[in-house]
Amino acid sequence: MSWQTIYYQYDDDALTVFANAGLLRRARKDIENQKVNPIDLAVGQFDSDGQTVQLDAQGVQRATCNCSASGCCKHILAAVLWVQNNVANESTQEIGSETELSEPEPLLPELLALEPMLLIKLSSKPDCRLAIRLLDEWQGRELTFDDQYNQLRVTLTEYDEPIIYLKGSGFQGMISSVPEKQKKAVHLAVIAKLLMQNGVVWQWPDDLAPVPDTALSLTDDDKTVIATIGQFIQDLLRQGLSHISQSSATQLHLLNMSAKAEGLPRLANYLKRLSQQVKLLADKHFTMDEGQVLRLIAEIAAYLQQLSTADATQLAVLKGLQRRQYTSQASVLDLTPIDANWWQTQSGAIGATFSFWDNQEKKIIQCTQGRANRLDPMFGRQNVWQTLSIWKQTADNLMRTPFKLHDPRLSDEGKLSASGDSFAVKDSQKLLANEDYQTLQGELGFTHWHEACEFLSNLSNENVYQPVILHIADYEQLHWDEAEQCILWAVSDSEKNRAFLRLNWEGNENHKIEELRFITKEKWPIAAVSVLVNQTTQGIQLVPKTVWLKKELGIELFYLDFESIPRKKQRSGFFNKIIEYMEKKQQKRNTFVPEITLASQLVRPILSVLETQACTGRQKLSSSQHAEIGDVIRVLEDLGTIWLANQVKLLTASGEIPPENVLRLVYLCDKFERLQMPLPFQFT
Repeated sequence: MSWQTIYYQYDDDALTVFANAGLLRRARKDIENQKVNPIDLAVGQFDSDGQTVQLDAQGVQRATCNCSASGCCKHILAAVLWVQNNVANESTQEIGSETELSEPEPLLPELLALEPMLLIKLSSKPDCRLAIRLLDEWQGRELTFDDQYNQLRVTLTEYDEPIIYLKGSGFQGMISSVPEKQKKAVHLAVIAKLLMQNGVVWQWPDDLAPVPDTALSLTDDDKTVIATIGQFIQDLLRQGLSHISQSSATQLHLLNMSAKAEGLPRLANYLKRLSQQVKLLADKHFTMDEGQVLRLIAEIAAYLQQLSTADATQLAVLKGLQRRQYTSQASVLDLTPIDANWWQTQSGAIGATFSFWDNQEKKIIQCTQGRANRLDPMFGRQNVWQTLSIWKQTADNLMRTPFKLHDPRLSDEGKLSASGDSFAVKDSQKLLANEDYQTLQGELGFTHWHEACEFLSNLSNENVYQPVILHIADYEQLHWDEAEQCILWAVSDSEKNRAFLRLNWEGNENHKIEELRFITKEKWPIAAVSVLVNQTTQGIQLVPKTVWLKKELGIELFYLDFESIPRKKQRSGFFNKIIEYMEKKQQKRNTFVPEITLASQLVRPILSVLETQACTGRQKLSSSQHAEIGDVIRVLEDLGTIWLANQVKLLTASGEIPPENVLRLVYLCDKFERLQMPLPFQFT
């Protein structure tokens, strides 16, 4: 087969996959201006606008040019166009004479004739594992394709450009806009999926099973994945976060699956979060900014460093649990409901988390029901609460009083499974008895805000999703904070100290605001509030989720995420809010503005400079930035924080600032600032 054969198959769409439409137009102008001439046509060597181009029989992806551009440049495109215009005549005449006698044959049979084992041998083990992950993700989904006589184009929603199989080029001649390091894995998964859709049996070798999470050391494949991710996040900074695109989010999604395939689930979760944030940042979404993304990237870089240097005992914890395994317990759990939370992630996953107090082990234990996306129409807030079964009960009935859970199934993380043969047996009482609440009050939660403040200051990442119970002595009416676009609810302990709970003015929070507004306006007696902790760069926020109402016979739990109080419909809730807001605007005592901490005052100027560098991709400081950093260093030295001052000096020690130095300093500043995180408390 002549080296020119494959180049007859490229049309404009295929060439655009390698470059872009603008580059292709410039290449056509070079052809029109006769800037392309063959040097040695027998071996595919050309002079293209003064540059030497070598075309390869395996296609454009193997072509080379001695210009400074990387990848498929204008000179290579022009050489390909010259071949199509000047060399393809004889071949096209042959093709034309054949097509006069018969219709063009579809290309799918050629693809289906490929040998699965041969394709697997052409791919590395990490590529095969990533392909397996992609096939798992595509379960229940059929790939759509357009079969032409010389091209077969597969459309994937994740990519703007199609994945193209060229006639006669085989697996290695496939082209796409997939990032180079994941290209072979995606192409392999596409072929495997098409073969399986058409009844071809595809069997993976046994040694390609996902890596177990019990490994005591990092494998070579693990180290390759870690190095690839480290290089990618550094490239993001060199590119500049303000110039980030959707393709970066797609590549992070592929790296996430690579980490899963290599048995690194905690790293995969980090990359999933980063992919979601990058997607929002590329869309210019108002909830995301470059500073948030930079802090997460710095956290991932620090984690990669920990992972690379960990010993065998540390590695099991750092890698995380590969898959949640539930084991049956012979005992019966004595549980008391304390909170129910409906949540939605940035990726679209939704679910409910139910929290209980284990009266025997004296600890909080949780159970979660969720879906990865919104494709299940039967899974919604009200269905989960009133219809779906949890331990042979509905959540609406179960989350009222203490109960016994028989045959519980617990994961290695201590989470309860909502499925299986477990069943709950409830007492006949309809409320949490006052005696039971008094006992619980001594075991769970806080009655003094000084203790709650100390607990939140030392809150670990493992416990951040568990509810915190505040046993209150009094509360105030809601305050509508126009500047912060939220409502603040002040609750007091017995010493008149105040904690400020917060609900933002968002679509999914409006229902909770209305219910809480009604309860506080009617001045219902409240014994306690279950809150979730939300950590932001501005400080810690406490979000009310469950209100513990005092009744004559005991305590009734009212779940703001799921329940509504029966009452007559207001004619105009909007105007009532405005009137109440204007009344509360005069009560300055209800406002809460956290004071900026010393740690924040020290690191914010540093972070401002680092964010500017990360947004623009610049690796040198300007003269004004040098002066600003110099002032910060002097203040740090005067205050005795020599270790941080020495780290900041690295910014001015050399001309260019490597991305790893930026990430290291962002991580240190972020951790230093969190040591004095503002808390929503006001003490008398």
